[in-house]
Amino acid sequence: MFESITISLPDWVPAFLANYPSHFPSIENRMKFVLALTRENIQAKTGGPFGAAVFETESGKLVSVGVNRVVPENLSSAHAEIVALSFAQKALAVYDLGGEGLKDHQLMVNAHMCAMCLGAVCWSGVKNVIYSASSRDVERITGFDEGPVPEDTQSILSSRGITLTGGILEKEGVDVLKMYVEEGGFIYNARRGN
Repeated sequence: MFESITISLPDWVPAFLANYPSHFPSIENRMKFVLALTRENIQAKTGGPFGAAVFETESGKLVSVGVNRVVPENLSSAHAEIVALSFAQKALAVYDLGGEGLKDHQLMVNAHMCAMCLGAVCWSGVKNVIYSASSRDVERITGFDEGPVPEDTQSILSSRGITLTGGILEKEGVDVLKMYVEEGGFIYNARRGN
């Protein structure tokens, strides 16, 4: 029986990060970075077509990155959002990224959250989530199962003090999903419902 779990980022991540600044001034710059991170994960064949990053909202300081690691880690919860949020919490030594005395944090993702990641976001402490492609795009283009994502995600997050903004560089986000399919990326669904 295992007594601990480790989630590792792919070996290429440090070299990838060395090509970027520590701060990203605009939402578009941050999303371009997340899309590049996702493309690298696809090209390196080190996980699914999903990437995420946590930034300080005001300064644009990069706190952490995450890519989908489900298949390489044999761990269904190793979605890009959860990986990025987990690394941010470890980096700051907090379980709540919105805790007292901390700067506001935002999660940038190449695609809208699945049902599991929506739950993770609710308890993470981030103040806003920004995504590129929609859940419908993910399911339509790739066939991945996004789970029972509520139609009123915006109001669910808003009631918890979290803003949600979508469609940032949407065409580029859709192109990344198409790239994964065109390159023969593995579409895993443990038990897809009807």
